[in-house]
Amino acid sequence: MADFTLAVLDWALASSVAVSLDALRSANRIAEGLGRPILTWRVLGSSSPVPLSGGLLLPAEPLQAGTDLGRTTLVIPGLGLDHPALEGAREQPAEAGMARRYDWNVIGRRVDLPDARLLAAKAAELAAAGGVVAASCSGVLVLAAAGLLDGRTATTHWRLNGYLQQHYPACKVDVSQMVVRDGPVVTAGAALAQMDLMLVLIREHYGLEVADLVTRYLLLDGRPTQSRYMAWSHLQSTDDTVKKLEKLVEKSLPEVPGLAALADTLHVSEKTLARRVQRATGQTPLAVIQAVRLRHAQHLLETTRLPIAEVASRVGYADATALRKLTLKNLRLAPGQLRGRR
Repeated sequence: MADFTLAVLDWALASSVAVSLDALRSANRIAEGLGRPILTWRVLGSSSPVPLSGGLLLPAEPLQAGTDLGRTTLVIPGLGLDHPALEGAREQPAEAGMARRYDWNVIGRRVDLPDARLLAAKAAELAAAGGVVAASCSGVLVLAAAGLLDGRTATTHWRLNGYLQQHYPACKVDVSQMVVRDGPVVTAGAALAQMDLMLVLIREHYGLEVADLVTRYLLLDGRPTQSRYMAWSHLQSTDDTVKKLEKLVEKSLPEVPGLAALADTLHVSEKTLARRVQRATGQTPLAVIQAVRLRHAQHLLETTRLPIAEVASRVGYADATALRKLTLKNLRLAPGQLRGRR
């Protein structure tokens, strides 16, 4: 049996599939050069060849009910929404000044198509037999549908946070993380977090030296968190409380009012504010406030020559030390490392 099995559903995200194969090929070349054993993989698809986003085609073995996965490590790249069965229900209309949002109904329909249901069943069988299952972005929803995230912590694309929490409440969602390993289940963030996912798997299968050389040869940076990429106001939500809170905090920087005053301005109770923010983001109101401060601090550090202490003051922190703790915790970078990055 193959060491890795890449399970590619029809119209999967081509970028996720490509980085998976590139990472494995690079790892094998490096391992061979070091005199280490090389590993094998197979590609299973809803069809053969399997169509990817953008109209690309990938040779694959057909995934069938009788397919034997053995004790492989199953890897599921992000799902695409170009499937013909989803015609006419792509996304919600764009709001002024905002990127188009995911339509949760479309995502739900994709996960409910026969090929995704079959893959979910296979993933559950593999995990029960002691195998490892991994997925990134919307591919994580296949693992959720398989029941593999119940009682576990997982991550996915930050815009899918609310969907995952709403439809699979037994899963503890932490979209601030880029990759989360909980038992035999490994999950990762957005489409290109597939590379971060593959590096974790390569490290486990090939060893640290090979994984480190893959990052060097492919010019990859460590990205342990999604926090720096998240835009709270672009989260799908049934109300706009988070958007209003974010704007209120931005307007009041550096002196952000207390939660009671913020809730009063938004005409809700503190408990209602906390409940709505938790439902939309999986975080507390304080986490959203901190994210706004962090975003503004990052912008100032990357685009100005203001002293770090001044940047800290402008976003409501007492000194440079407090700001350093914030950036190290959330971005895994010190303030000085953010200078001149943009």
